[in-house]
Amino acid sequence: MNLRHLQYLRLVIEQGSFAAAAQAGGVTQPAISHGMRQLQQQFAEPLFVRTGRQQRPTEAALRLAREGALLEQQVHALTASRKAAVRRDVLRAGMTPSAALVCGPALYSAWCGGHPHRRLDMRSEDEGRMLAELQAGHLDLVLAPRPRGFLAAGLACEPLYRLAPLAYVRRAHPLVAAQSLAELGLAQWAIVGPSVRGPVNVLREAFAVRRLAPPRVAASCPDFSSLVQLLTQSDLIGVIPHPALLSAVPAGQLVPLRLRESLPTYEMHLFTPVRMRRAAAPVVAGLKQALASSSAQDPHQPAMR
Repeated sequence: MNLRHLQYLRLVIEQGSFAAAAQAGGVTQPAISHGMRQLQQQFAEPLFVRTGRQQRPTEAALRLAREGALLEQQVHALTASRKAAVRRDVLRAGMTPSAALVCGPALYSAWCGGHPHRRLDMRSEDEGRMLAELQAGHLDLVLAPRPRGFLAAGLACEPLYRLAPLAYVRRAHPLVAAQSLAELGLAQWAIVGPSVRGPVNVLREAFAVRRLAPPRVAASCPDFSSLVQLLTQSDLIGVIPHPALLSAVPAGQLVPLRLRESLPTYEMHLFTPVRMRRAAAPVVAGLKQALASSSAQDPHQPAMR
């Protein structure tokens, strides 16, 4: 099976059409169509069904895209450059963008507090790639949702807190009164990062579980700070996992949509290598203590588990 064809499949699912996938991937539409035909020849069940003028991905296609993403991440970990020398005074932490905002200060306090020579190196990528790099020894810990079906071989995993995402728009948005996901079928969305590569995609799953066409992603942002600024100045819709991430904009400038359907909740987990569990215990305990303290002082902070 061609990994490039799997990449094309994920682009089609994220972008909502073959033409948009070709534009996002920097290839021609015939290349996308050829890749989808090649994939379909290897499966008895259909990968797409026609709904009006659109090709809607089936559950088989969504499952294949998730499994393909995990496979690509494992290949990336195997072919990554040689492992950098581990420095005992540097903590290499992988975090999703929301975890970096919520947990970054707590992790810095737990690791660097009272140790002037220590350094915290925070990186943010999609969940699957970070976990693959953790398993390969390129990271010391990861803060991320647990991907569905992920086999945490060699990793210790424990939940930290639960996030309940909401869809937000600017106060004067033409769809501010929308009450269902179906009403947002023609809306344009903004996301954080290349979520098509990540195993957890709250927005896509919310539409897929209700058998709606995939949401139209018009903008991809590097972090939540840039996302919320974009939402205030456009008619894009964005998913914000927690109100604490709205601190960059004045109160009330962005408002949550009062949808009848809830977006999928997910838990933020802490992943550490089993072989380093004892050595990591002090910083893990410090992180939990700092998060618990922040949660007690700030009602916008997620509650510790």
